[in-house]
Amino acid sequence: MCGIVGCFAESGCYEKLMAALVNLEYRGYDSAGVALAGEKGIAVRKKKGAVRNLFGQPLAGTAGIGHTRWATHGKPSDENAHPHTAGKFALVHNGIIENYAALRAELSARGETFSSETDSEVIVKLIAALYSGDFFAAVAAACARLKGSYAVAVLCADHPREIVCAAYKSPLVAGAGKGAVYVCSDVPALFGAVSYVCPAEDGEFLHVCGSEIVFRRADGTPVPKVFCRTEEEGGARRQGGGSYMEAEIAQIPQGISRTLACLRGCDFAPAARVLRAAGRVFTAACGTAHHAALAFGHLLSQEARIPVLCEAASEFRYGDPLIGAGDVLVAVSQSGETADTLEAVRLAKQRGAFVIAVCNAPLSTLSRLADLLLQTCAGAEVAVAATKSYNCQLLCLYYLAAQAVFFKTTRFPAWFFALEGAARACGQALESAAAAERLARRLQGARAMYFIGRGADRFTAAEGALKVREIAYVFAESCPAGELKHGTLALVEEGFPVFAVATARALLQKTVNSLAEARARGARPVLFTQYGAEAAGCGAELFPPLPSLPEPLMPLVSVIPLQWFACHFCLLRGFDPDRPRNLAKSVTVE
Repeated sequence: MCGIVGCFAESGCYEKLMAALVNLEYRGYDSAGVALAGEKGIAVRKKKGAVRNLFGQPLAGTAGIGHTRWATHGKPSDENAHPHTAGKFALVHNGIIENYAALRAELSARGETFSSETDSEVIVKLIAALYSGDFFAAVAAACARLKGSYAVAVLCADHPREIVCAAYKSPLVAGAGKGAVYVCSDVPALFGAVSYVCPAEDGEFLHVCGSEIVFRRADGTPVPKVFCRTEEEGGARRQGGGSYMEAEIAQIPQGISRTLACLRGCDFAPAARVLRAAGRVFTAACGTAHHAALAFGHLLSQEARIPVLCEAASEFRYGDPLIGAGDVLVAVSQSGETADTLEAVRLAKQRGAFVIAVCNAPLSTLSRLADLLLQTCAGAEVAVAATKSYNCQLLCLYYLAAQAVFFKTTRFPAWFFALEGAARACGQALESAAAAERLARRLQGARAMYFIGRGADRFTAAEGALKVREIAYVFAESCPAGELKHGTLALVEEGFPVFAVATARALLQKTVNSLAEARARGARPVLFTQYGAEAAGCGAELFPPLPSLPEPLMPLVSVIPLQWFACHFCLLRGFDPDRPRNLAKSVTVE
């Protein structure tokens, strides 16, 4: 969740470090800090709040580390902000140390005192206690004592041109650019600064020695590595005073086009045999990605008659899933570093399952673990709440479903060929922005709302509700439309908004009936459908008609008005859609 960065540069190290830290802030913005090592020792600057709070006179030094925090152990505060220091050392950390309480008690018994509530301070105190002149050996010895997950970057006053880093179940990548070398939690934070990158594997150490980066094992022996060239992703650019979220929604058609082009070049041969013979398909994902996986499971089970078991990744391995050789796991993650999803993948691979990843980051841990990668080409997504990445995930998953149908029947489903028009339809759906804003203005005072649907529409409804919760801080719940009367209706009162998504003609009247039940109790129903003429006179407010695609593909476009609504609703309530409270973009802790 937190972001860490390290930089060595003969000149301008502080400025380069800060630039990378600003780019990394989507990982957390509870507090931020930097430390630089120079001839006069280590200088530290850290503050509660955003990275901009650190701006000021540059700190001197050629080696530096930085951190932007999403709080786990200890509230957001200056004291709990990283870097943490002890003796001659400064440290930044991403992850959770599960045995920190025992280590803290051990160090306290030796007379150590602590100034923060964090688990991270324990690591730097441990390094200082183990140090006898060998910087790398002290960090390696300390990491051998840790249980949990970590990516750390450490400075030592005795070695002002070095940074020692370690990674275990937390992402860390090395980067090399003109005049500087970096270590960082995420490749996107380094775009524009580096030309070559190389990720660390679990248990590896990165040793920055001046302008050289050496990967090492715990015993200090070098690990041969190959750096690959990186190119800047197509990230969104804010227009005027707008938000990244608005810009990223507007980028959906371009993301769809790029992703479709990538899928056309994908070699599905490695998956053909397993998909043809698969007795079961499992999915593992979290949050927005889980909603995309649910839509995929619904479609694949209908079209290919394959049982699909969709599980939230945070629950997957704790239920002892019946996954094994011959089964397929489809893991979905925007960042490719979602801790729960990675643990599900590791379990599936241990049991012999074939893993297909849908991911926006080709160098991520998930992408490297998978047997087959379907890359979403959404471009860098800065806003914490996912939008364009969701649409691109759906596209990848629909393409995969069509391949599975072909492998089983030797025929593609008819809707597969309509994917060529998906980008155009998404572009038409973007035109709903003004109508979504008008709706948000009318509902600005709402304290709660429901989102309902049937079939695949219930997953779109779930995503719409999640967006409202994430960024507008209004209670928003989703349920299958037919379940409304089985308890949920009890909360409906005068003026209560109920949004219904209905893109399947066969289920339209059933969903309209559910809206009538809600309206009879005083609800304010709103219907999203491409079949507006057939729903006329139903008593619900009809949102402008959705662009039309074959019904199985409609979630690609029906979610866009809900994304627009959540964004405008958030802005009208005076909040920042890019930085929702208590959340971070990449969830790298369980």
